[in-house]
Amino acid sequence: MKQWITFILGFLSFLAVALMIAVIVAGNKPYSEVEKQAIERVENDFLLEDIQQAYVYSNKQTSVTVIGTDSKGALKAVFVPAGKGELKTVPLEGAVTPQQAREIALADKDIKEILHTKLGMESKGPVWEIAYVNKQDQLNYIYILANDGTTWKQILNL
Repeated sequence: MKQWITFILGFLSFLAVALMIAVIVAGNKPYSEVEKQAIERVENDFLLEDIQQAYVYSNKQTSVTVIGTDSKGALKAVFVPAGKGELKTVPLEGAVTPQQAREIALADKDIKEILHTKLGMESKGPVWEIAYVNKQDQLNYIYILANDGTTWKQILNL
């Protein structure tokens, strides 16, 4: 009898883990597909030769930011809008780095955990979006202009 109970509990545990993995994979699939399409579009237009990373950035219009180097070795970001639209290429040489943006944004803040730092295109140009949770467990967003490192916008204590 103990063996049956052990078997049933083991099987149910395995089933629960398998279902959680399936849900995570299915939930990430739309993002993975959009990122893959954006990378293919950048490669087909010969905008970047070596791609370092790509991620989805959401604002009024969702886009994918693809960061890499061109044929001359210059670091660039290409902003690919979801669906059809014009690609925007921005050189990152001399721009604020992600680490610098975090240092600027999070100076004198009570940080519990940094969630992400993403480069995206806004009306003011390329911005670093830094999302973090403070010690009161409130979500915060700070946007730093990539060109000069000034704070563009803050959304605090959500």
